[in-house]
Amino acid sequence: MKLGHTIEDSTKKYPELSDELLLKLEEWIRQRNLSDIPVEQLAIFAHSCYFQIDATLRCMEAYYKIRTTFPEVFSNRDPNSESLQCTLKKLNITALPVPDPNGYRIIFKQLKDTDPNKYKLGDALKLLMMTVDATLYTEGCEPGYIFLFDMTGVSLGHLSTLSISSIRKFFQYIQDGIPFRLKGIHILNATWILDKVLAIIRPFMNPEFFKLIHPYTGDVSEVYQHIPPKCLPKDFGGELDYVEVLKEQNDHKLQQLREYFLEEELVSQNYSAPQKKKK
Repeated sequence: MKLGHTIEDSTKKYPELSDELLLKLEEWIRQRNLSDIPVEQLAIFAHSCYFQIDATLRCMEAYYKIRTTFPEVFSNRDPNSESLQCTLKKLNITALPVPDPNGYRIIFKQLKDTDPNKYKLGDALKLLMMTVDATLYTEGCEPGYIFLFDMTGVSLGHLSTLSISSIRKFFQYIQDGIPFRLKGIHILNATWILDKVLAIIRPFMNPEFFKLIHPYTGDVSEVYQHIPPKCLPKDFGGELDYVEVLKEQNDHKLQQLREYFLEEELVSQNYSAPQKKKK
């Protein structure tokens, strides 16, 4: 399995990615029955945890454990499947092409079709995570990531297709297992439904996580202090192309990476936690 960048790309930007650190991560991989994990992926894990070995190992454990026990989001990731093709028509998901002034990559999501009928939240989250993976595949270690969500048209009907336990598990993955430095979750046109979601996950999340969430209920210009217009689509008063164009580009990228998604899923399914030694 190969990624779309090299380890040299990562070590040039982050010399903290030492051979000693990467060898320790490779040993962990062997102990978990994982094969063909590229060193570039190990570098992404280490960078996301600021090169702290213990934190990196906890992140890797959460990453593989959740991915192998959460099929609603991390199985059947074929972008050509009928189910995902149907969901793609209902969503605008893309990695915006211009990072913010801090170099943070921006992952955008909104409803394209607000009718909750035939909408599957699990597939929507799957495509969101596939977009994250596609960006990591290409860009490798980046200073940070931002989620930008537009809640226009979101109803309880959209949330009801995924169980409460699954929603909690997804946010656990975002907090503990996602291999990048999450710098913010900005939510445009926030409604009371956001409060419902936060109430569901609050007992299980680190209080620090909620400091990353920034809801906006007024004009889109409220977000400009965090994400300037040069980083936003024209639909939101920005200088980038329209959302529809950017979404089509992202859809095409997911198609191009189909073989990678299928191979990555097969490799991850081999994960097994080491057996505890009997006393």
